[in-house]
Amino acid sequence: MKKWLAIFGAFLLGAATVGSVNADDAAAQGNENEKTTQILFVGNSYTYFNSLNGVVENMLNVSNVPAKAVRNAPGGWRLRQHFNGEVPKNGKFQPTPDVLKTAPWDYVVLQEQSAGTVNEREQYLEFGAKMADLARENRAETTVLLYQTWGRCDGMFAGYGADDAKKAETIAAWEKRYDKKADEKIVAALKDGIQGGVAALAEKSGATVVPVGEAFERVKNETKIDLYADEKDQRPHHPNATGTYMAGCVFFKTITGKSPVGLFAKLTEAGKAPKDVAAENAAILEKIADEVVKK
Repeated sequence: MKKWLAIFGAFLLGAATVGSVNADDAAAQGNENEKTTQILFVGNSYTYFNSLNGVVENMLNVSNVPAKAVRNAPGGWRLRQHFNGEVPKNGKFQPTPDVLKTAPWDYVVLQEQSAGTVNEREQYLEFGAKMADLARENRAETTVLLYQTWGRCDGMFAGYGADDAKKAETIAAWEKRYDKKADEKIVAALKDGIQGGVAALAEKSGATVVPVGEAFERVKNETKIDLYADEKDQRPHHPNATGTYMAGCVFFKTITGKSPVGLFAKLTEAGKAPKDVAAENAAILEKIADEVVKK
């Protein structure tokens, strides 16, 4: 009997020990999850092309910032559609309000359809602010980032400051593309450009601008590096792999506050350097991103 009790006692002790180890493992796993920076990209093809979220995730991980970055980015989607929980019929995406509830996001990135910040400025400001509020409802500490995209390669929607000649060219390009006269609101929006629209939403919502568009503008004005994908039957405007790398560098500096200079070498060493991006171009883009993000 005593022998049986001793065996039973040892079994209970072992079970308690195993339970304790499992609890410790679970706690450790929970702590590990807490240390991982969780990022959700909400947008469309400018996010989806070349997997911008994956590029940013790799940049952070090779820089000793454990991160997981995912996207919900149907082609052409507007923030209005994201907020309303609309999804395309292809079944590849979930309603954004549901996705927001799947993790305690550290960062939620909002990206409007590229022309929407100009052509539908009021709608952009309304639903951009609503999306920022929705992100913070899921987690009050979430930092909302506004993905400032770029003017198309023909100059449309770019911000030109005091350059009246380029403003006039931009208005003329818009009227030709859409085959109609720009009204006063469109003229004002075109003069302001994407940059101004995103800045207005940042002021309204308390979000942080990620100045990718400004970086693209500098690359266009200062280098011969091509940032646009080859697209048939239209002027290119989506990013190629180099353009996405440019965007990734700007996100990296915005999120970490650290210089992206030297990132390509780290990515190469880790076997995660993006294909079709030349090392010499990457070095130039890293420097521009470092200078564009004032942090």
